[in-house]
Amino acid sequence: VNAPRRYLPAHYVHQRLDARFADYGWQRPDCYPRPGESNQDAINREAITVRTHAGVFDNSPIGKLEVRGPDAAEFLNRLYINNVLSLAPGRARYGLMLNENGVIIDDGVFVRLAEDHFLVNPTSGGVGRVLSMMEEWLQCEWPDLRVIVDDTTTHWANFTVAGTRAREVLYALGTDIDLAPGALPHMSVATGHVAGLAARVVRVSFSCELSFEIKVEARHGGGLLDAILQAGEPFGITAYGVEALMVLRTEKGYLHAGSDTDGSSTPDDVGWGDVARAKAGDYIGKRSLYREGNQASGRKQLVGLEALDPGQAMRPGGHLLAGEGRNPPAETEGWITSACYSPNLGRHIALAVLADGRGRGGEILTVCDEKLRYSVKVVPPVFYDPQTSKLSD
Repeated sequence: VNAPRRYLPAHYVHQRLDARFADYGWQRPDCYPRPGESNQDAINREAITVRTHAGVFDNSPIGKLEVRGPDAAEFLNRLYINNVLSLAPGRARYGLMLNENGVIIDDGVFVRLAEDHFLVNPTSGGVGRVLSMMEEWLQCEWPDLRVIVDDTTTHWANFTVAGTRAREVLYALGTDIDLAPGALPHMSVATGHVAGLAARVVRVSFSCELSFEIKVEARHGGGLLDAILQAGEPFGITAYGVEALMVLRTEKGYLHAGSDTDGSSTPDDVGWGDVARAKAGDYIGKRSLYREGNQASGRKQLVGLEALDPGQAMRPGGHLLAGEGRNPPAETEGWITSACYSPNLGRHIALAVLADGRGRGGEILTVCDEKLRYSVKVVPPVFYDPQTSKLSD
């Protein structure tokens, strides 16, 4: 299907930074190789710099659905497994969205800007699907709800400034927003000005580092990115691309819907079963979570993997066989969903779905990847900062 290319508001700045672009529905930087660097060198440098200094990521394609009206909270409460009604204005919450079969179809953060006004951030690849779902339920199932949904995704440029020195970068940019931890804690939002531009700033993180998402009008995207890089230069800032972001989120074990989930994944499979069961009200897919098949043993659950040989690279798609030194024919126990070299840990790591995986910590498995065979150990899916101490800074 022919479709026009979609470019980021700051595309020309990324070009000037010699970004390596890839098509993610939008033309987005994978990484920013410097002279003499390979792509992998650039990814490693970017991931390390975010953890030790600061980085800026262009996340403009993230969905931005404005949900307004007296029944906005009730509407969203029926869409998410998470409690929306209890969210206070000025705060944000991570949520999972299911279809009628109880299968995860999207995840992301939703922000309550006012009692009757929410900003919903579906994944960049799921914006159209989530918007269509919202409109269908409003028009066909709940026409009595007083709600309006508006897709403002392309109206806003969105930049994530993350890292140990992220707050210093924002102060250097100039802002009238109080960024102190007590005034703007993790998962909260403020409106004001950044670098002289009207902005929304949300403290949310996909890297497990101190992180601020800055949203400004799309026409100011290129100018703001330039300003961030200039203000962040004394603090060692780097632009980082999608590949480094995937490394950072894999190190933390953060879910990537569509990579770590498939058309059968339920909240319990990814560690959110308690949240789904604890919610008193009804929501799309809740009834299906109690089907026999969705509660059966042997379901594929999210786990972490470490190769017994630290130098062994792992790839998504490799199948998992129970025991060490196994060879096909054998029944697969699961497969690797995400894998990377972690420059911050100095070894290869992976996420996988494994039958009854949460109860199999420490077990040795064989990975069957085409003709390659190697042994891995089942570990928790969080490799970096398991106490999540950095987000409270």
